[in-house]
Formats: sequence, structure tokens, C-alpha cells
Amino acid sequence: MRRALRWLALALAVVVAIVAWRTARFTSRQPAVSAVPPVAIEVDALAGRLAAGLRYATVSHESADEVDLAAFRGFHRLLEEAYPRLRRALDRETVNEGSLLYTWRGRDPSLPPVLLAAHIDVVPVDAGSESRWTHPPFEGVVADGFVWGRGAMDDKASLFCILEAVEGLLAAGFAPERTVLLAFGHDEEVGGERGAARIAALLAERGVRLAFVLDEGGAVIAPGYLPGIDRPIATIGIAEKGTVGVELDVDATGGHSSTPPRHTAVGLVAAAIEALEDHPMPGRIDGTTAVFLDHLGPELPLPWRIVLANRWLFGPLLELGLSRVPATDAMLRTTTAATIVEGGVKENVLPTHARAVVNFRIHPSDSVESVLDHVRRVVDDERVKVSVGGRSAPGEPSAVSPADSEAFTAIARALREIFPDAAAVPYLVVGATDSRHYAELTPRIYRFGPFEYGRDALERVHGTDERISLDNLVSAVRFYRRLVERSAGPPVAP
Repeated sequence: MRRALRWLALALAVVVAIVAWRTARFTSRQPAVSAVPPVAIEVDALAGRLAAGLRYATVSHESADEVDLAAFRGFHRLLEEAYPRLRRALDRETVNEGSLLYTWRGRDPSLPPVLLAAHIDVVPVDAGSESRWTHPPFEGVVADGFVWGRGAMDDKASLFCILEAVEGLLAAGFAPERTVLLAFGHDEEVGGERGAARIAALLAERGVRLAFVLDEGGAVIAPGYLPGIDRPIATIGIAEKGTVGVELDVDATGGHSSTPPRHTAVGLVAAAIEALEDHPMPGRIDGTTAVFLDHLGPELPLPWRIVLANRWLFGPLLELGLSRVPATDAMLRTTTAATIVEGGVKENVLPTHARAVVNFRIHPSDSVESVLDHVRRVVDDERVKVSVGGRSAPGEPSAVSPADSEAFTAIARALREIFPDAAAVPYLVVGATDSRHYAELTPRIYRFGPFEYGRDALERVHGTDERISLDNLVSAVRFYRRLVERSAGPPVAP
């Protein structure tokens, strides 16, 4: 017994030593930066320009016939009037009637261009919800330190802050070494096939290869949003999930509800949904999740650093904890969301058909085909037909962009110069952006919006009372200016 205890103590000592050694080596990956003098921003004028842009109801629709192109043309005219230096210095092209491509030519045409992306279109306002808005969604009101209106956060604030930054650099006499492209699609909210995809095809036809792309996606997350994190976290998307809607269909003979079978068509579809929700696709702490934790961990208090530095030991507990929070669970796995259920026409009539659509957001380690295999295996009922469905075409996950590239470092340095307390962390974007359409032009695609949001703000995206603070607008303009100086100008000191 004593010998066994000695061996146990020795093994425990070895484990403790390994844990301590790995924790000591788990050091910060944040780039060092120096203080940057703040650039003066005419915030009231900027807010007024953004508010004017929100008054154009540039709503995107699945059908091109439903799109109000007059609103987009009016928005285009507003930009011309609002940014006179940019109008004179940059080439502007209208792509497919609604999208815009600006070219700011650099002095060295041999350098691959930088592309900054945003989108003009917005989602519609839910019918009947207008009265719940503090200010009408398409009136573009500046009040109480915010600009209010549909698109204020997603994504017209980014668009105006990019243009504001370029206008300011032009006023300061800045001339880029490399070309800077500004690409503003007009249908991102419905897939981007008529907007960003056409811009990307146009650039490909011209033989353009890009240094990198920066689009929306991540943000600066305010302290307290994630449990145990007491400092801002700037999430820079290095990949985004794919998506597929899987349709579940059941046909039955019907009849009177007084003599039902054990399971109706509706019941079979419901059972299939329950099985899929009870058996999600497996989570994993590797790939994009591992990169995220490797950058985040060293910035956390010691207990968290110990856990994240020693995932070989604490991995199962860590996965269990992360899977209990929807925001972090979505980073671990392909998610399952039943979103549409249809079936039946009358209370006392057995349904002859029932249908459901389950939306899967696909982790980069999975694919459309592996999702379908998972659904068939879990449902395991020949009465339930499984097929690709939904209104949107399926899309595979994006490639993963490197987190150790010069482009990622330039973005991280620029954001830390403007948000000095924030930690720059690569992460997996769980939604979809226009950036994926540029995948053939560069392997370096990043997704980050330079705005600081808490839980309240994030819940307003696509929701009621969408708004952006004036402080956020100022920080965003300063970030975009600094990023252009770092990535397109003469070399900048660390």
C-alpha cells in the first residue's frame, strides 16, 4: 500500500509539474504597440451623414424583382455628395446596379491591393413592430449619443466609417503605396450573389490578387459579456461557418382524427426533430477553437490560464462548460436549429403531409455531406425523407485564414492602437458574410468590425431599436485610418 501511495504521489507531482510548466509557457500573443495620438473626428457631421444614409430603405430581398433600386441609387448619390475628396481621387464603379467598387490607386502597382468590404443592404423591419422602435426605423435620428435606425449596426456604420477614414486621409495628404479597394455589396443579407460575388468576379477577370480582405464579422466585446473575462476582447474572424437547411418530409394516408395511428405525420416529424436536438453533432476543441483559446487564454486570470494551457488534462471539462453557453457552443460544433414546421389543415383531420426544415451552421471540420449523413443516422426512420431544403442554397464552411500572417498582425496592431485594453483574438464567425466571395482572390480573409458592443447592443442587430453610439463611430474611423496607414502606406513602426 505504501509503495502504491508513493507511486501515486510521484505521478501527481509529475502532473503538477507539467501543468505548472505549460502554464508558465502560456504567454501572451498580443502584438506590442505604442500610443497613437488621437485623430480629430467631426463626430456630429459623421453622425449626420450616417443618419442620412439610414433614411434610404435599402432592403434586400431574395427576388431581385422586389428590390427597390431607387433607394440604392439615392444612397449612391448621397455618398458622392458627402465625400467630395473621395469622389475626385478614387475611381468609382457601379456593379450590377446596386453595388459599389472604389479604387484608390497606389504608387506601386506591383503590390497586391487591400480590400475593405461592407454592405449597403439591410434586413426588413418585422411588419407590426414599427411602433416598438424608439425612433422610426428609416428616419435616421441622432439622439441621446446614438444614431438610430435599421442598418446603423449592420452594416452602414462600417461603410460610412471606412469612407470617413479615406476622406480624412485624403485631406491629410496621405498617398497609399499599394492600391486600396472599397467594395460595398447590395445583397449581403440574402447571400451576396448579385453584389459581392459580382465584384469578386470582376476583379478576377482583371487578374487582381489581393493582399487581404477585411469585412464585418467580429467586434470588440465589452467586459462581462463572456463569463470570467474582465477586459475587452476583439474577435477577428479567421473563418466562417457554412450552412445547410435539411428538410424532413413525411407522407401519410390521412383520415379522421377519431381513429389515429400511433404516430401521425406531424408526430413523426416532431420525433425526428427531437432526436436531432438530443443528439447534436460532436463538439471539438481543435482547429479554429484551439487557435481562439490559444490567443485568449494568456489574457485571462490564472485559474483560466491553467485550464486553457492544459487542455490535454482539462479538455473534457472545458468542452462541457463551453457547450452550456450558446455563443461558445456554436464555436465547438455544427449547430442544429429547427426553424420551420408545417403540417395539417384542420383539428380533426389527420395530416397527409408534414414537413420541417432544420438549419445547420457547419463547423469547418464538417461538410454539407457529413451533416446529411448525421441526420440520416440520427433520425433512422425510413418514413422520414431527408433532403437538402430551405430557401437558401447550401454553402460549405470557408477556408481558415492564417492567424500568424502579416495581414492579421496589421489588423491586430491597428485595433490595439485604438482599443489599447482589448485583446486581439482570432475566432470562428458563426454567421455568413460577403467576405467568402473573395476566397479565390486571397487566402487572407478576415472579419472584424471596430465597434465595442455589450449584450444589449448585440441583441439589437436585426432587431428593434438598432443603433450605434457616437463613441463607436469615432473609434471605428480611427481604426480604419490606422489600418490603411499600416497596410497600404509606407512601413509603420511597431
